[in-house]
Formats: sequence, structure tokens, C-alpha cells
Amino acid sequence: MEAKYLKDWENDMNRCIRCAYCFEGCPVFKDLRWEADGARGKVILSYGLLTGQLEPSQYVADKIYQCTYCKDCMERCSANVSIPDILTAARADLVSAGFEYEAHKGLLNKIKQTGNIFGKEIEPPIQKGETPVLLGCRFLERTDDAKKYLEILKKLGIKPKVVEENCCGMPFAVLGYKDDFAAHKKEFNKRFPYKEFICLCTTCAFFIKKAYPDLKPKYVIETIAEKLPQYNPKKLGLKVTYHDPCNVARGMGMVDEPREILKQIGVEVIEMETNGKQAECCGGGGGVLVTDKPLAERLAEKRMNQALDTGVKTLVTLCPTCELNIMNAADKNGGKLKVKNVLDLVWDSIC
Repeated sequence: MEAKYLKDWENDMNRCIRCAYCFEGCPVFKDLRWEADGARGKVILSYGLLTGQLEPSQYVADKIYQCTYCKDCMERCSANVSIPDILTAARADLVSAGFEYEAHKGLLNKIKQTGNIFGKEIEPPIQKGETPVLLGCRFLERTDDAKKYLEILKKLGIKPKVVEENCCGMPFAVLGYKDDFAAHKKEFNKRFPYKEFICLCTTCAFFIKKAYPDLKPKYVIETIAEKLPQYNPKKLGLKVTYHDPCNVARGMGMVDEPREILKQIGVEVIEMETNGKQAECCGGGGGVLVTDKPLAERLAEKRMNQALDTGVKTLVTLCPTCELNIMNAADKNGGKLKVKNVLDLVWDSIC
């Protein structure tokens, strides 16, 4: 196999000193327990593909794709190795070598056909305002919630502009379809021709910041954190636990902002065993929900149990994928835990 994409990350792989600090917080390693399940093992597999010492196989592909891209390994890596970027390159080389998953191709075909991950025509809540707002696939599909969250922005003095949009392209990039992403990127820029805008979706905000260097997305929480102190929000008097989405805490470095917002609206946060930049992943990232759904479900159930251990009955989060994955786990376990988006509480407070 010609590893043309991994070649760009050879220096990063050589920086890995095999210290195994990355094992400590890795949700996949904690669940599956084999060397190849941790970041160090995946870097070694990737290096083997690059050097030709390892032939590509379904086993190697399965291990490379069993990663949630939670970035906990990067937080702990003393050598600053960018493991998710290495794995993205490895996935691209594996796709080029013919190691594709039917589930992946099905998901990407849905995006190509309809512009969203659901494969269906969805009418967005068009608004002719001044500030462009990207909903993202998840909130595009949850139209009623999107309307509520846009109303929050209006209450805070923002005039949202909502247009026909399409997927940011994250699935193409994360699943290793480099050429398809390049084509989709052009379509995204054509359909959503704005340089500066607000993102409702956690994943879109983080991904666009990274993959579209010429764009300047602002995550909705940044706007709320700036504007909310100027208003007089109603105190809700609730106790909840807060799940830090990987792309918010580790990806965009926002740990204090959501907690400060919750404090301002009278919501007390009872912290889970792991929180902030050390928070455990819900299992929904990196394409694992498509590649290995049972793994994603086990990780979500573990996070659900950590939430229940706090003694509260409600978990709030920001990422719609985290919300969905943990909610599904809660529903399968008798609905002991309610799962809400932080934006729902902001709505209850000011709208």
C-alpha cells in the first residue's frame, strides 16, 4: 500500500515516545483493553502502514476506526503528537487501498444526495436577518429546537440570518474520504458564502475552525457568554450535572464558559468524577456511531452511570451528538436520567 497521506505525519509519529500516558483517559482502551485500542497502539499501526512493515488488513482498519477523536490523548501527550490527524491520514490511506465500510459509504451518499446526514429533504427555518447562523445537520433536523435557539439570539440582540445550508463535511474528512471532502468543501462554501458567522452545532464550530482556515465561525456559547450578563436572566433553581463535549472542552478550550452561563441562570452544577478537559467521552465522535455502534453505546452507558452517581436526575450538555447518545443510553436503562441541551435551560431563563 502506498501511504501517501500518512507521509505528511511521519515526523509526528516519530515524536511519539511510547510513554503510554495516552492510555490513562482513552475511553476506547478502557473498554476494549488491548494495546492496539489506545493512541500509542494506533500510532504504531499507522507507522507500520507508512513504512510497509505492516500490510493493510481489516483488523488494522477496524482498530484505526475505533477512535472517538475525543482528544484526551492529546491533552496528556508530552510530545504534542496530533493523534487524530494521524488517524485521519491513516483512514484516508486505507480508503485508497480499498478498505471501506458500507455504513460509511451509505452515510456519505446521504450527504451527497440531500446535503445532510439524514438523507432527507429538510426545510430550514429561513430568517432574513443580519448575522449568518449555521444550524448544522443535527439542529437542522430538530427544527423546533433550532427555532428556540434562534429566539435566544434574538433576545440577546442578534438578528439571525438563516439560509439553505448543507453539511460542513466533517464525516467526509473524519472517515478518510479526502477527495470527496475537497469537492464537498467547495459546495459548502457555495451554499453558505459567509466568512464570519455563528454556529449552533458544537461539531460544526470545532471542525470548521480547523478545516476551513479562511472562515471565522463563532460558537453560539461564545455569543451567549458575552451577551447574557447585560440581561436579567430568570434564576431556574435547578441542580444538574454537566457533560463536557470533547470538541468544546478539549477542542475549543471552553470549560468555564458553559458553567458560568449555567450559574448566571441559577443552575447548580454537580460535577461528575471526570469533568472539564479530563471529562470522559460519550462515545459518539470519530464516526464510531457508524463504525461500531455497540462500542458507542457502551461508552454512553458508562457516562450515564457517572452522571447518576452524582445524585442528580438531569444531565445537560452542548453537543447534540452527546445529547443523543447519552439520551439513548438513558432510555434503554429505564429513563432514570433526563438529558437536555444547555440551550434549553437558557431558553427557559430568558425567553
